[in-house]
Amino acid sequence: MKIIKAILMVILGGLVFFLGFMIGSPVASLLGLPRPPQPSGVTTNQLLLLTLLTSVILAAALAFISRRLAGGFLTRWLVLAFFTWIAYGVNTYFEASIFTTLSSPAIIVMYFFSSLFCAAVVGAYFRPQERGEGFIARTKSFFKGRTALQWTWRLLIACLAFPVAYILFGLMVKPFTYEYYAQHQAGLLAPGWGQIIPVLAVRSLLFLLAILPVLIAWTGSRTGLFVTLGVALFLLVGGLSLLEAIWYPPIIRVAHSLEILADSFAQAAVTVFLLVKPDKSQKGENQSS
Repeated sequence: MKIIKAILMVILGGLVFFLGFMIGSPVASLLGLPRPPQPSGVTTNQLLLLTLLTSVILAAALAFISRRLAGGFLTRWLVLAFFTWIAYGVNTYFEASIFTTLSSPAIIVMYFFSSLFCAAVVGAYFRPQERGEGFIARTKSFFKGRTALQWTWRLLIACLAFPVAYILFGLMVKPFTYEYYAQHQAGLLAPGWGQIIPVLAVRSLLFLLAILPVLIAWTGSRTGLFVTLGVALFLLVGGLSLLEAIWYPPIIRVAHSLEILADSFAQAAVTVFLLVKPDKSQKGENQSS
């Protein structure tokens, strides 16, 4: 019964995420933000079904994170909502704004409501076995024991992990994908480094801000955090979007999925290794035993 109820709650989380789009869309219109253009060759029904599917997968990923977040419902709700909104919504807009013609800032508004609704459902049901310390207390403990200089260089390297991985793995798949961007197929664009670097800088800072609350509230092991964060980043940063993007050529979807998978786990490895103390994992393991 517990498994069935958990599955139903994941589905409910996906449904309310989808509902957030329905509410966020008119709000974006009131703000004067046009909806993203619909890709050619794809029907509205297809887009709705794909969005529902990816919304449920997203809720499942958030459920795994929520189970290991200390504190009460408010902490889990806000940590999950902020992480989802930044990694899935704001990130999607910035990336799509320079690489495709199918972007609009309305996405930021729509994902804001979706993230809040989905995180509320997931955070309310998928609770840790022990509540543990509150978020403020865990924040103090998280930053304790290292000097300002030590934190500065660690945070700087963690911030640089994403653009370095992005460029490295992006260059690896470029021979297989660039012609589609150069020919502007399926709404794709080929921006120059002058456009890419500033966007990378903004995204790197936003990712760090979104990930930090998860690191602070996490009660499990560092290995568990690395795996969970890697999978979550992969899905939110591009895995789910590429699953939906049936209008793209298969090579684009496969190559970029592998690229983002490598990006995400590289970023997760560097971030967890630099910022999460080893004794934090031991504490989490003792609590779960």
